[in-house]
Amino acid sequence: MNSSGTLDAEDTDILSEYLKGHNAVVVSQASRYAKEYGVFTFTSITVYEIVYGLELKGAHSQMQKIMAWFRQNELLTPVADDYIAAARIRAIARRRGSILELPDCLIAAVA
Repeated sequence: MNSSGTLDAEDTDILSEYLKGHNAVVVSQASRYAKEYGVFTFTSITVYEIVYGLELKGAHSQMQKIMAWFRQNELLTPVADDYIAAARIRAIARRRGSILELPDCLIAAVA
């Protein structure tokens, strides 16, 4: 999580791990965060990435649980300025020799 309390690019994996509940360190830190802030804040891109992964696995019961969990927390949806920032982030990274995927750039831009 970044300093604004928003999940950032690598945090889709962290959120996914928290929701699975298998990693005690992640669960502990996320639980502490939830107590402090009351809700998790994440982007619609994170929702896309998690739903895509569950759909690939055919995890329908997990899907129902995660959809309910999403509704209990705070969702941020990118706006036009976020897409512009994401394009700049991606272009700068590419010029420096790194290849970033659009979802990661959008999450970073929103965060």
